[in-house]
Amino acid sequence: MTVLHARPYAPKRGPPDGHLAGESSAVAVNITRFHNVFLYQSHSPVPELLRDLGMLGRLDARAEKQLGALTTAAWLTTIPGGSLILLCCYASWASAVSSDVPFSWQGAQPLKNGFLLGLLLLAVGGLFFLWRAMLKPRDLDNRRYGLARVLLQRLQVDLAPDAPVRLKLDLRQPDVREKRVRQDMVGWWRTEFFVDPWLTLEARLADGTFLRIRMVEKHQKRERYKTSASGKTKKKSKRKGFARLEVSLRVKPERHPRLGTLKGQTTNATRLPPRVQLERVRVAADRLSLRVRLAGDWVARAQKAPEDPETPAFWKEALEKDDASRTATMMLLSLYQVVRYARRRGKQRAAWARRQSV
Repeated sequence: MTVLHARPYAPKRGPPDGHLAGESSAVAVNITRFHNVFLYQSHSPVPELLRDLGMLGRLDARAEKQLGALTTAAWLTTIPGGSLILLCCYASWASAVSSDVPFSWQGAQPLKNGFLLGLLLLAVGGLFFLWRAMLKPRDLDNRRYGLARVLLQRLQVDLAPDAPVRLKLDLRQPDVREKRVRQDMVGWWRTEFFVDPWLTLEARLADGTFLRIRMVEKHQKRERYKTSASGKTKKKSKRKGFARLEVSLRVKPERHPRLGTLKGQTTNATRLPPRVQLERVRVAADRLSLRVRLAGDWVARAQKAPEDPETPAFWKEALEKDDASRTATMMLLSLYQVVRYARRRGKQRAAWARRQSV
């Protein structure tokens, strides 16, 4: 069962209000509700989730096309309208200066009509800009559903056939009011702090291990007013942020004896891409987890750099961004290395105990 919600994580009831052209009825969703809250949750097999994520991508592409058309229409009406108003005002001023007779709109009907037409074009352009602002939340962050798609494709081989996966995506903008946790002054900057836990993926793998992947982004919006030497006051603003990615495994403690003593081995076994920072390692009798920190400009899946021998190596390294899907894969493999070691050690001890009892 697939859900695109009008309420946070509440199942859909009743027929959908609409669906994308070309979509089958099996994936028809309530697009109107989704565009109200931009929350997605499903507990379904991987093929159904991938189909839904593909539909989200098409919704996003359609929104980007609409926003582009509205932007073009807004500028094509605003610029001519403003130019026409300025031209009419200049013509009326020039006519009044060069003539001894006081200027009157009654004797300059073409200028009056041009001025009114300019006002109309400005009003239409303003409506286009307003419409664009209302549709802006529909322009989703491609990285979010893209990362979920890549992770599902890679995990599919480790899942039992038709095994359900629980996926939650918060596709709202990262600076909505509900995600703001506090406001404070940082130096001279008035700062708003946002916490955005937007991804949760849970699945039981084919060997019985329970996997959870979570991603949280933290953002800051800073602004201040600065007065220059000439007395002009200018507003300066900037944004900064980072992402935390956490991968955890839960296992049966009887099959992995003394797992809680392997924190040092877990830290040593962890392998991460360059520049990704390991923040936390947790190991208990029945679970273990890793948490890392990514830069705010992370990508879902890094594209290969062109093999150009003329490009300096340090340029290629500077242009690379943190690959979230690769990081999650390496974290999972690192944890599984420890799990296999604990399982193998448990089997060896059990075999040794059986030999001693004979």
